[in-house]
Amino acid sequence: MSDFFSKFKSVFIVEDPAPTGAKPEEAPAQAAPGQQPVEAPAPVVSSGSLKDRFVEILAAALEKNNQPGFDYFEFRQSLRNLSKIPMDEGTRFQSAYAAAQTMGVTQQQLVESAKFYINVLGQEQSKFNEAHAQQRAKLIGNREEEIKNLEAAIQQKGEQIRLLTEQIEQHKQRSEQVRKEINDSTIKIETTKADFDVTFTNVVAQLNDDISKMQQYLK
Repeated sequence: MSDFFSKFKSVFIVEDPAPTGAKPEEAPAQAAPGQQPVEAPAPVVSSGSLKDRFVEILAAALEKNNQPGFDYFEFRQSLRNLSKIPMDEGTRFQSAYAAAQTMGVTQQQLVESAKFYINVLGQEQSKFNEAHAQQRAKLIGNREEEIKNLEAAIQQKGEQIRLLTEQIEQHKQRSEQVRKEINDSTIKIETTKADFDVTFTNVVAQLNDDISKMQQYLK
């Protein structure tokens, strides 16, 4: 950790209490086949907290662009030192400015110096935002497209399942109908055969009886 970073942090940063951890979310319910997928709840994003790694990045940018002589940065340090002495805010600013005036620094120069540092930090913000956009596109953008493709596939397969379910039900009904037709046809065919057999037996019996009688009576 550089001396400038330590100095920057002590002059500018007021530590916030550590944020409490977000309550873990329950896993989203899975959609049944053929139903619309249940959307997962939006991720709970922290409101943000001070991080040394980002403070160090900003401090490095200011160190690289630190203006020579007494400027806003030294003025801010004077304000921080005076904060240890009981006095109101206006008196503290006036006291720090009195020290700056002894070095020939004007109020306008301090304001312009502060604006210069804001511009330096703004450039770092632009760099970070660009890197953030690239990282988001890399890690999230493509996966969001994957989700869309998967949801489309789920909907398509759900429709296929619905059609197959309808076809299965139709096949079941047709199977029962054919089974009944087979049963009815079997009864009809076998009844016809039975009727034929009885008729045949009776006719043959009559013929045999006539043969017996002819042999008996016709000599």
